Amino acid sequence: MPPSLIDVALLSFGGPATLAEIPAFLRRMTGSEPSAETLAYVEEKYRAIGGGSPLNAITERQAVALEASLREQLRTEVRVRPAYLYCEPTVAQVMSELDGADVLALSLSPYSSQVTTGAYREALDGAGAGWVPLIEGWYSDPQFEQAISEKVARALDGRRSDEYVALFTAHSVPEETVLSGDPYVDQIQEVIAHLLPRIMPGDWRLGWQSKGRRGGKWLEPGVEDVVVQLAAQGWQKVLVVPVGFVADNVETLYDLDVVLKRVVHENGMSYLRSEPPNDSERFVAVLANAVIGYLAHRPVEQAGNNTPAAIERRASTPRADNRTLGAQGR
Repeated sequence: MPPSLIDVALLSFGGPATLAEIPAFLRRMTGSEPSAETLAYVEEKYRAIGGGSPLNAITERQAVALEASLREQLRTEVRVRPAYLYCEPTVAQVMSELDGADVLALSLSPYSSQVTTGAYREALDGAGAGWVPLIEGWYSDPQFEQAISEKVARALDGRRSDEYVALFTAHSVPEETVLSGDPYVDQIQEVIAHLLPRIMPGDWRLGWQSKGRRGGKWLEPGVEDVVVQLAAQGWQKVLVVPVGFVADNVETLYDLDVVLKRVVHENGMSYLRSEPPNDSERFVAVLANAVIGYLAHRPVEQAGNNTPAAIERRASTPRADNRTLGAQGR
């Protein structure tokens, strides 16, 4: 192991790449054996998008590009590994293999939420990696907004944006999550506010998609309800911008491109959707900024080594020595 190696675990929910992987994926996601009804319901979705999710392949490309970018900018050895919540390699598997001088975890959700980054933190803690810093909340990087707007421009392909109503979509979460102080909705609305001058649509709405099957009240309005309202207002063209997603997956390719598209057409409107940032050069720059920004602003006493052994050594060091090290570092 090079003494300056930086290990980065790139955290994603993951998805089944084939139909055969769906049962194991559901077991990890729900913690129980899926019923025949649930299995058939989920398999139908993945069959409709080609038999599997492209999410893991996109995440792997993001990891390769991020590793190259960090190596070039930091001028040191960097290793970036995808780690998934619900498929392999799992967070626990990846964390057991990382032994760099610095070990970091980077959330692939731009927004901080109990549902996303909270789940990543729990997975790290469950893997015995509670000592690993989780880099999150990087939605405010202006290049993130630019990465999205570039995909919107590509989707429009010269069409006039003011002829479209922009329907921004994000994954719904239980309402109680937001009422408890979760910043998820506020952060998404902030990004939309910065995107509007770039996109210049005729009007816009925010709708919530992919509501979970468990009970309780979830965020509203749902995207299908928004479409019905837009049709009643006379709109004929809808531009769907999945602002809550950074990579295509079943929730963009099926929930939007199959289900929502059908609703749009049934209401006499045309459907256009922009891609998420995926592995675009601009988006990889955002991820690199998040890592470099963390490394530049972390406490001095954490610099250089945050492995379990190093943390144990620091914990056993007398306080006076800690203060001396801190003063020398500054």
